[in-house]
Amino acid sequence: MTEEACGLRPRMMSVAYRMLGSVADAEDAVQDAFVRYQTAGGVSSPEGFLVRTTTRLCIDRLRARQRAGYVGPWVPEPVDTRGAARDTALAESLTQAFLLLLERLTPDERAAFLLRTVFDYEYGELAEALGKSEVHARQIVSRARQRLGLDGERRFRATRERADGLAERFVAACREGDVRAVERMLAEDVEIHSDGGGRVSAARVVIRGRERAARFLTGVFSKKRRNCDMRATTVNGAPGVVFSSGGVVVQVTALSLGTDVRAVYISVNPDKLARWSAAAVE
Repeated sequence: MTEEACGLRPRMMSVAYRMLGSVADAEDAVQDAFVRYQTAGGVSSPEGFLVRTTTRLCIDRLRARQRAGYVGPWVPEPVDTRGAARDTALAESLTQAFLLLLERLTPDERAAFLLRTVFDYEYGELAEALGKSEVHARQIVSRARQRLGLDGERRFRATRERADGLAERFVAACREGDVRAVERMLAEDVEIHSDGGGRVSAARVVIRGRERAARFLTGVFSKKRRNCDMRATTVNGAPGVVFSSGGVVVQVTALSLGTDVRAVYISVNPDKLARWSAAAVE
């Protein structure tokens, strides 16, 4: 395989992970794309071939995906992004909040929206990747934006300094079991998504509302995880916390922040924590 082709792996993983929300599935799709590249022969543009093939493989996987039997809320597999750039469109598109938003889209819409708005592909390139006409590709992107409600102003995003400060105060209040302090930092319509996948104990439904969320979070931080090692980190480009016991990561928590805490994403499914800090996704 050429050096140019190998150098495209980060871009392919970035597309595949955003499409699938799973590092393992993304790695499989990228590997399959490389296999097809090696057997294709006469490829004039490795980047065009590999990104196009990765995209189509991800679309096929999404069409075949069945989550009907998944136990409890599903949260995208967390990725360790310490040291990665933040406050960029690429970083924002990596957050678990954004990836869950993409679940509203069909596989074609998801691919079109990501390639156009996140990776800046021209409509001609997008049409080729999707196997559609350019006119159809434009229509798919427009439909995706409408489904996501992105035709108007973008939502307010906290600055990095404010987000970090809010995250620190929030985690401290949760750790201390201060329910009232936690409530004051939560949005009225806050949501808690806790993903155990049926493998370990976790909330079976999305928890909504300040009071219920505050009680749940203080219970997790101050009681259930009180004997765990805890450290601040960034999860999918957002402020987060990692809990470990005996050197094994047992929980990764990410925060979606604005002027307050809008959502909390808790991953405790061991299958989704196995590659924590090892997966390279930009």
